[in-house]
Amino acid sequence: MSKRDIGPAEVARVLNAAKLRYVLVGAHAANGYIGRPRNTVDVDVIVQFPRKASQAILKKFRDLTMVDTPVVIRFKRPDGEEAIDLMKPVGSPLWRKLIKIAVIAKIEGVPVRIPPVEGVLAAKFSAMASPHRRFHDKQQDGVDFGRIVTVNPKIDETLLEELGELIYNGGGKEILKLLADARAGKRLEF
Repeated sequence: MSKRDIGPAEVARVLNAAKLRYVLVGAHAANGYIGRPRNTVDVDVIVQFPRKASQAILKKFRDLTMVDTPVVIRFKRPDGEEAIDLMKPVGSPLWRKLIKIAVIAKIEGVPVRIPPVEGVLAAKFSAMASPHRRFHDKQQDGVDFGRIVTVNPKIDETLLEELGELIYNGGGKEILKLLADARAGKRLEF
């Protein structure tokens, strides 16, 4: 890690010290289940109390610039590149559920709250279904989804369907179809 990098362990230390409920999502969470981790430039975290979390982040990482939007508080490096996204759980039943069902993993010896494998798959599915997500990012989410399914044979389909329904009505059936297609080695249609 270069001197300018901020990883999930550093963000978790700050949020743990502030005694905040959160869950790591995005590529860093997927890396825990993917079998072949991939690089990413930012840390994505869903936080129960975004304002308190943003204050803790700003106190620790003073060189970051904060941009507050209705759905995310984004922290950018001096060069403008994204470093941390604190995602607000408002309006997303899935995000609220992932905070509740998070499990503890160790990253660089730091306890970090991550979703169970079904939660990571649901978050990837949510991103793939989003009309606001860029095409190439959706493609990467599909690749991640397939790889996670391939290396994790024990997936709770009941929980996965429940999480899919939190994304949109009928999402539970859709995510189970993607799961079946990924297991069969088929192209994922989303």
